[in-house]
Amino acid sequence: MSGAPAFSIVIPAYNYAHFLRRAVTSACTQEGADAEVLVIDDGSTDDTPAVMDKLSAEFGERLTYHRQPNQGPAAARAKGLALARHDWLVFLDADDELLPGALRVFADLIAAHPRSRVAIAGHLARHGERERRVAPGPVSDSRRANFAAYLDKQLSLSNGACALHRSVFDSAPLASPLPHTEDMPVFAHLMACYDACKSDQPVLRVHHHGGSRRNDVAAALALGMDLERAIFDDNGLPDWAGELRRGYRARRALSLLKLAARGGRPDQVRFFFHRALGADWRRALQPRYLRRYLASFVRRGKRS
Repeated sequence: MSGAPAFSIVIPAYNYAHFLRRAVTSACTQEGADAEVLVIDDGSTDDTPAVMDKLSAEFGERLTYHRQPNQGPAAARAKGLALARHDWLVFLDADDELLPGALRVFADLIAAHPRSRVAIAGHLARHGERERRVAPGPVSDSRRANFAAYLDKQLSLSNGACALHRSVFDSAPLASPLPHTEDMPVFAHLMACYDACKSDQPVLRVHHHGGSRRNDVAAALALGMDLERAIFDDNGLPDWAGELRRGYRARRALSLLKLAARGGRPDQVRFFFHRALGADWRRALQPRYLRRYLASFVRRGKRS
């Protein structure tokens, strides 16, 4: 298999000892491509070291375990990149799992699209006993179109369902000040700056559970509009990316408005409505958003 892509699977881990065996086993048992697996323990205070001792004995040289003081998931990924030996990286969240044959899907995709530096695949989303298949969405030869699709949530990128050539990290900012959704500025940069290819074949099972940061509404509201600034400011984007900023600001504000309405936070509903109104009044005045805005005054009146 001369010239075939080889993969470094990086698993950042923080207090997910009860999920680690599933994630590590799914990575270490991949077939169809050369691979190494690196677990970066970001200062866990649970049983992660003990779990990793057993897994290291089980999987031997294919598995590397590195422990460091807690610095956050972006720093853990950066350490995994520094330790990785291969050209293609897959960042797998410690509470998810790769599906059998995932690396084979990536290898075939990369071989078919040699100019691409980002290979995107589908995933399965598991909520308890329910599971649904999620295709990535549209990917084209236009970087602007891919960037716009990602901002508009038409293009879905997930850690573990993307293989990234290490050259993209010459410009992609792995370090992030964000405490939540820190991977979104990275994915936005990749879509704007590099060629991408995709397969609808699922390669990952994403587990949604109560302890997952994906379900942390309070954290999303606290992050607020900082995500817009992280994506567009000092993120190495082409000049044309700024033309899409106001539209993204409106969509982000309205998404937060919906979260605030569900969480019974009328002050935040009004705040995000006005942010959206200033960015794109036509979108903000759509009935579904206007109803939530008006309802926020009714709820405040009932409490007073």
